[in-house]
Amino acid sequence: MRADALAVEGKEGLDQGRTRVPLVKTFLVEHVSGKSGRTPKPAAEIFRELGVKSGPIDETFFSVQVPDEKAEGTPKPLVTTGFVEQYDERFFAYYTVEPSVEARKLVRRWITQSSDLDSAWFSSQLLQTLWDKDVSQRGDNRFGKLTFKHESIFEMPDDAAQTNDGDEEDEDRERQEDDEPDLERRKARFEMGDRIGRIRAALGDLQEHYAPLHALFSLRFPSRMGHGSHDLFQHGQITNRSDSFEDHRNTVRYLYRAYKSVLEATEDVAWNKVEAPSREKPVGLNIKGVPLIVRFKEELSKNTFDRWMSLAFQKRNQFRLWGDPIRLGPTKVHVYGADRHLWQPINLELTNKGIVAILPQGTCGNTFHRLVTNIQRYVCPNIEAWLGSQPFQSLANNMPSEKEAHHED
Repeated sequence: MRADALAVEGKEGLDQGRTRVPLVKTFLVEHVSGKSGRTPKPAAEIFRELGVKSGPIDETFFSVQVPDEKAEGTPKPLVTTGFVEQYDERFFAYYTVEPSVEARKLVRRWITQSSDLDSAWFSSQLLQTLWDKDVSQRGDNRFGKLTFKHESIFEMPDDAAQTNDGDEEDEDRERQEDDEPDLERRKARFEMGDRIGRIRAALGDLQEHYAPLHALFSLRFPSRMGHGSHDLFQHGQITNRSDSFEDHRNTVRYLYRAYKSVLEATEDVAWNKVEAPSREKPVGLNIKGVPLIVRFKEELSKNTFDRWMSLAFQKRNQFRLWGDPIRLGPTKVHVYGADRHLWQPINLELTNKGIVAILPQGTCGNTFHRLVTNIQRYVCPNIEAWLGSQPFQSLANNMPSEKEAHHED
């Protein structure tokens, strides 16, 4: 199989300290569940509206062709960048061997241009649960890696803060910052790459003493079938560092099922404890829903809070929210807004101590997880969160084990 050949070549390159061929990368992408009251679209229709030409391979697989931006003249020729596998009406996997920077840009462009799509958001709580219940049990002598990232972008001056909706590559950002002023703000990127037993023994104490180590950004899964591993990132990217595409695909399907189970648990709490809002009254005046409550363990300064409010609802932002902040006090703001994924209504009350978000019945569960993910990444790394009266962490604890996930079919 060609995919396995690519995986083997990529792993051989890693073993030699370089990549002979690009590594296989998969992006988990979400649409919408029919249980929400909305009608899901066929995957091919969504991609066609994005200008993507799809080539059917079987009932669940199709190739992806996009215009070659590097080619001269118009119209630009089409090139195959990868393949999409549709798991169900709600979830797709996009497989590609394009370089990571180009692959992320393409997926971000699809999500930015289409309200029908969003990333699968693996919050720090969800990654922590995957570490506790799975990776930390894969053998003390296997090698693992955890990456933590927090950048207080709202501590910077307004004209310096990053407000785009993507995750710029670190090496690109470092090259840009070589010739720029080094702005003083909290910025932490920390990697723990070691034998799993050593990481497990040290992690708890480190997290207790340094808040950014609660902002878990990526997690490495040692392969179950041999040497190598698979890296999972918050935005739903899984990179194959093993020599088996079959092992990679099994890992992706396991993570899809784990994420799906957490979303369904989230929606069970959010949907089944409220009545749907009336369609006859203006949105924002009678919206009913279970609140998402987030408490910052470190209060924001007034300057940081002000910058957050001035930038967080611009056209392009990390939170993917739209709204017009209404000042209720020096460090208190209310927003009648909308989530750009499916344009779902959302009411927010934001202070320098935390937020309360009210989303109506039928709201996609990933809205909650995206909000929590980006708060820890860009606002406050150490938080407490609840959905109604239920701790947010307990939702992540509902995920099935790897063995249970593989038997769900």
